[in-house]
Amino acid sequence: MRTRTALAAVLVAWLATGSTAAAQVFTGRIDITVVDSTGAILPGANVTLAGPQSTESPADARGEVHFLNLPPGTYTVTATLDGFADYKNEAVVVGTGVSVPLKVTMGVKGLATQVEVLAETPVIDVKKQTTTTNVTLAELQNIPNARDPWVVMQTVPSVMVDRVNVGGSESGQQSLFTAKGANFSEATWNLDGVPVTDMVATGATSTYFDFDAFQEISVTTGGADVQSATPGVRLDFVMKTGTNTPHGNARVYFENEDLQANNMPADLAATIGGASGKGNRTEQYADYGFDLGGPIMRDKWWAWGAYGKTDVRIRTLTDVLDRTVLENYAFKSQAQISEALRGGFTYFRGDKKKFGRGASATRPEETTYNQTGPTNMYKGEVSYVAGQNLFLTGRFAWVDMGFTLEPRGGLAAGKEPYVDDGGVWHNSHLFFSTTRPQRNVNIDGNYFRGRHEVKFGYAWRKFPDDSVTQWPGSKIITYWDGYPDLFVKVARESRIKADARYQDVYVSDTITMDRMTLILGARWDRQTSSLLSTTVPGVPGFDLLPSVTSQEVKNAVVYNTFLPRLGLTYSLDENRKTQARASYSMFASQLPAADAGFVATTLYNYIYYLGVDTNGDRTAQLNEILFDAGLQGYYNIDPSDPTKLQSVNRFSDVKAPLTHEFLVGMDHELMPNFAMSASFTWRNMTRQRWRPLIGVTSANYRQTGSLTGNEPETGAYNVPFYAVDPAAIEDTAGGREAVNREGYHQRYYGFEISATKRMSNRWMARLGFSTNNHTEHFTDRSLSVQDPTVTPSPGTNNTGGPLLDGGPVVFQTGGSGKSQIYLIAPKYQFVANGLYQLRWGINVGGNYVMRQGYGQPWFQDRVAAGDPLGRKTVLLISDVGEDRLPTVHSFDFRLGKAFNMGRATLNLDFDVFNLSNNATVLGRQYNHRFARNAPGGTGFGNTLEIMNPRIARIGLRVNF
Repeated sequence: MRTRTALAAVLVAWLATGSTAAAQVFTGRIDITVVDSTGAILPGANVTLAGPQSTESPADARGEVHFLNLPPGTYTVTATLDGFADYKNEAVVVGTGVSVPLKVTMGVKGLATQVEVLAETPVIDVKKQTTTTNVTLAELQNIPNARDPWVVMQTVPSVMVDRVNVGGSESGQQSLFTAKGANFSEATWNLDGVPVTDMVATGATSTYFDFDAFQEISVTTGGADVQSATPGVRLDFVMKTGTNTPHGNARVYFENEDLQANNMPADLAATIGGASGKGNRTEQYADYGFDLGGPIMRDKWWAWGAYGKTDVRIRTLTDVLDRTVLENYAFKSQAQISEALRGGFTYFRGDKKKFGRGASATRPEETTYNQTGPTNMYKGEVSYVAGQNLFLTGRFAWVDMGFTLEPRGGLAAGKEPYVDDGGVWHNSHLFFSTTRPQRNVNIDGNYFRGRHEVKFGYAWRKFPDDSVTQWPGSKIITYWDGYPDLFVKVARESRIKADARYQDVYVSDTITMDRMTLILGARWDRQTSSLLSTTVPGVPGFDLLPSVTSQEVKNAVVYNTFLPRLGLTYSLDENRKTQARASYSMFASQLPAADAGFVATTLYNYIYYLGVDTNGDRTAQLNEILFDAGLQGYYNIDPSDPTKLQSVNRFSDVKAPLTHEFLVGMDHELMPNFAMSASFTWRNMTRQRWRPLIGVTSANYRQTGSLTGNEPETGAYNVPFYAVDPAAIEDTAGGREAVNREGYHQRYYGFEISATKRMSNRWMARLGFSTNNHTEHFTDRSLSVQDPTVTPSPGTNNTGGPLLDGGPVVFQTGGSGKSQIYLIAPKYQFVANGLYQLRWGINVGGNYVMRQGYGQPWFQDRVAAGDPLGRKTVLLISDVGEDRLPTVHSFDFRLGKAFNMGRATLNLDFDVFNLSNNATVLGRQYNHRFARNAPGGTGFGNTLEIMNPRIARIGLRVNF
């Protein structure tokens, strides 16, 4: 009774606190039932657990023992009871987010004093609620890969990544990715249970990682787990930990130009081959570091630490050096304070320095960035066991994040950027700086009673943002428009100060009924974004861009969502070797921390003019702007009142977008340590957000012309474009409103199948296949389409795109040199990796990825449509889903030799990436505005990027 009263008090206290930052799964568990040889339960048996975490507990009245919050790894389970032979199992494998059901059968004590169990750990989780891929330490270390999390993601069925990382050529860059209809902004990142998602660049991680610090990586793409808030990919990274057994690892990996082939076709060598004629290349790659863990006081106090450094140097098509240096430190200490109380502290520092960020065929050296700025994480954790029924865990974390992008060309006058008629930037680029310190509190609990397990939790997160963006010199950016004619953009400094708060409460009940398990759950999330006051200076010479101040707006946007979950699993046989499952889940999108900046007067402010370069310096000066030709467009200003202190934009009762998911699947254990899984997922995405012009509908647009032509890439085309009636925006100055999109929804369905063989009998493997379909639907175009002009992708305001009912959803990537990659759900995707241990310590491993190519949305931008708000981008083809780049094939191979030296093992690795030296096209120039004979080989239809060539990597690892 006291336990129930205490539980109720804890729940009431949490609920009264108010509110989100989703609790995350980064540990596993073992659920033990102790029985005799007849199947009768044995209460009171003492069960001991040894491994990455050591503890013990007596079996309760139902003969059950639950070991929760276990770091991934292999454990030894021992059971003792008077009158019975001792039980011991040394091969209980625990994964991230996995419930291991273990039946401990104890025979009557006779001649034998101990039963040594040889049976393998079950590979089917009878309580499985998610579609999750667990990448173990054995795979991370023994399968050839480019050693970053995004490479791991591309081996997960249904996940599509925006680049191909050959041997580390893209390491240190944040890849964008999609999965099951959820775009990049829905992804969540968690490091040892602490959310480290960058809530400004929503879906990105706030840090980079030391690959060898991980014990396991878990990638979840769907399912009814009540701890998952969003429909996006959930990544859980679990760092190693100290144990009673000292352990350590040291490594060094190396590549350079001498270990690299040439895959540049002769017909491309002159256009994208650069000075070497060989294209994008790795100049040098080095990765080294170590980790060490063990007991400070055996059975009481443990510690672990790690250091790692990765130095990647690549050469672009124009022979510009792009160098990335990642330096990471980590430390963990845990202590068993008492039989019921366990505490821990974690420190992590991820520092990225980048020299030449953004380098590409269109971004020469002076327009690239130098990036600086570390992320520091401090975490405290306490776990408390109240009797045999109540388990509580609290985590408290501070993540201090910030970085700066400084253009290498500088910010001085005379360094104003310009873009030539080939689309190539010159002189310099913009400056950006941000600070984003965040605070996290997570409290989770499990309560067992009879057939019920109640899981509950509360989380709170504060995420402020202070970001500034400015252009060099006079703030004039020049675009050639058939030089010496110019299209001129003038940009005021942008500064956003925002403060976001995230809170959530969740509860679920797992009801076990023989072969069937029923999961009922729900979560409540509250997300808010507030605008803080700030001032930015005006642009001299431009009265439309004076100094302005943004006023404070508390809770400018608020999401309150109630999200139910329902799951059902059923074992089709007595041995639980075949498991059927079904679930329904409702997810909500996560709110960007700086979303309130949409209504800031200090947000990005632009005006556009025409100009002519009369002095031949290739950029526009004040006296070269054709003011008499009139304003050619504007954004986030009121031309009739440029000193207006309130933004022209507004929020209109916007609510969180929702995703409804139905999932059915089956898991089957083929043999010990080898299981298959199949899932079908259907999703319906409603309440999508967009930012249409205030008070404007498609009826306010009129056709002002058409783009016509006939190209080999597009065939014949005749595409109309439209302009808004100036009278329709006269009172609103072209302001936009953030609102939910009526008459519109998206739909996803996909099938995936996977097979996983744990490391045993000298081999391991993981395979996966998926087929995906993600479409958008316009049930009422009068409400869901404003500007009928078709574009390649939805754009910043989510108002554009192909606008084809039942057509594919297109995501355009926007960072790390990949802004012209268009992700469309792949209709087919296959991944396979494995390792086989031959005689004499020789190991052979491989990693194969195959998927449908990216989209090719041929278009033309800067079309003069007569629209008062600016020029248009027009899509030239009708079905972007059918026009794809070639299928990507990538095979990586490892040949290794292991030398056993007592407890230590020395591994020599020879890896070869892109073994077949494929030259698969990854990007083209889709913009018809650039003529085929444009300078620098960047003209329409030209190939701009192919896969990096074959390269070998030499590695040396020592572990014990």
